[in-house]
Amino acid sequence: MRKWRPVIKATVITFGGGLLFACLGGIAVGYASSSGWIAPEMGELIVTAVFAAAIMAGALWIGAEWMRVIDEAAREAHKAAWYWGGTAGMCVSGVGLILSSAGPWRDIIAREIGSGGSPIDYVSAGAALMIAPMLIGYTVVWVWWWLARMRG
Repeated sequence: MRKWRPVIKATVITFGGGLLFACLGGIAVGYASSSGWIAPEMGELIVTAVFAAAIMAGALWIGAEWMRVIDEAAREAHKAAWYWGGTAGMCVSGVGLILSSAGPWRDIIAREIGSGGSPIDYVSAGAALMIAPMLIGYTVVWVWWWLARMRG
């Protein structure tokens, strides 16, 4: 249990600090917007952006601490999965990016998929469609890595 202490510490600081910041930021935005110093939407956007950036930085810290405490075999499995699975998923997403960027496929994709959404919907969908194949590839390679080593 002692070896997991850095991971637990990073997790508590990240999420506890994030919760504290969100509460204090919400109070500050409420006060500032009621006083007329800032528009409520802009204050909410600023607090949310800082919160998201801090949580992502904390997640990176948690991941780094976690990688330090797991054994070498688990580290190698995750490194292989991140590289091969993530790269393969990025290649799948890259095909969609190239097809939707230019040429006749752009018009076909826009006509068939893009009916009625707002631009931010397309940004969110694009982000999800870039990340999803990478996560799927990561999972497939991670499972394959462990199955290959367990069979002997």
